[in-house]
Amino acid sequence: MSLSPTHDPESPYYLDPDFRPENKLSTVILREAEDNYFAWKRDIVESLGIRKKTGFVDGTLVRPDPSSPFYDAWKQCNEMVTCWLLNSVSPALQYYVFFAETAHKAWDDIRRIFAPSSEFKIYDLRRKIATMTQGGGSVASFFAKLDLAWQELSEYDPVPECLCEGCTCEISKRAKEKRDKEKAFGFLIGMARIMLMKPRPSFNEAYSLLVDWTTC
Repeated sequence: MSLSPTHDPESPYYLDPDFRPENKLSTVILREAEDNYFAWKRDIVESLGIRKKTGFVDGTLVRPDPSSPFYDAWKQCNEMVTCWLLNSVSPALQYYVFFAETAHKAWDDIRRIFAPSSEFKIYDLRRKIATMTQGGGSVASFFAKLDLAWQELSEYDPVPECLCEGCTCEISKRAKEKRDKEKAFGFLIGMARIMLMKPRPSFNEAYSLLVDWTTC
């Protein structure tokens, strides 16, 4: 006999007894005066993923019809996620969460504040990535800094996805491969030993190789 969604720990409608409205999803509090949106977002997405609640903010778990047997469960979980978001932003930003109709609306409103669509921002981030160097820091800190810049760029210039039903063109796969190649080239400039490898390593593989070499 299958469990009801509200009692199944793998269901997004399940609320563990330890899930409380006063919980915080992130140790990072989002503030307008600090450049911490992307670190905050990453923490929130990871925390919600562990709780099977990502769909409430990314819009994939839409509100059921009031006549649906899942409506009350959805409403309860949506309110819980909204409370968690409220606890994870500064008082100045709580207005956007408190008055949002859904957790997804609050999430999207915050994204629009910190990551609005902007051609100039895309240009600025690509210029920043192209000129970023390790400097006197470690390979690990350089990788983390570069990776964060790429994540920020993905907010403004996401990898395109094919939405055709039954599509076999693999456009999404090729676009992701192209983006990863861009990331790898940006990281490997001037590092001929890795650049000459066949097949060329991915962004993460290149980082692992460099860490191995610098710790030998």
